[in-house]
Amino acid sequence: VDVVVLDVQESKHRISLSMKQAKENPWEAFEGSHHKGDNINVTIKSITDFGIFVGLPGGIDGLIHLADISWEKQSADKIVSTYSKGQELDVVILNIDAEKERISLGIKQLTSDNFSKYTSTNTKSSIVKGVVAEVDSKGAFIELTEGIKGYLKVSEISQDRIEDASTVLKQGAEVDVVITQIDRRTRKISLSMKEKEFVEDRAAMEDYKKQSPESNGSTLGDLLKEAKDK
Repeated sequence: VDVVVLDVQESKHRISLSMKQAKENPWEAFEGSHHKGDNINVTIKSITDFGIFVGLPGGIDGLIHLADISWEKQSADKIVSTYSKGQELDVVILNIDAEKERISLGIKQLTSDNFSKYTSTNTKSSIVKGVVAEVDSKGAFIELTEGIKGYLKVSEISQDRIEDASTVLKQGAEVDVVITQIDRRTRKISLSMKEKEFVEDRAAMEDYKKQSPESNGSTLGDLLKEAKDK
């Protein structure tokens, strides 16, 4: 076997040896052959409450933290439900710390963040189209684009009081809604149907005022009526 002499104590006729020190440090070896941003193929060794451990070259482990598995905001159980021990995965290296023997990996970073992409072009107060994906008495989830849903409360459906959203909205129906709030931390989008009329009225009034400077003495109702009649 190969060993490294760690210490020699002549008075005690003792020599301390190490087999471990004679071998290359697998963490340092991995750091030397891989870099942050590299895509690699790995195999799942175990699944825990906080992430997925995978096997890496040299007999070491890497961790895919729950937060780096999916862009979607889901429970821990749901996030890991599609993964199993022994499954092969493509991952990206997020960080290598050989000194602390930690290697962080990610799955979601291999794809674009659809939520950020959608909300960058569809901002607050935007009127957008969607399809009713789920509906109950309290409101409805509206699919705005693939993988992106917003929530429409029953109180935001109409100016008139509605007790049960399912009486006026049906699954699969296409609707026009206004984005009233975007929470990037929780990745939630709030929607309104009744706000759509207000947004359209404001836009029509602003457009009319720009085109008709002489309308300064008109009432709000007059401006809206004239703008809509144009």
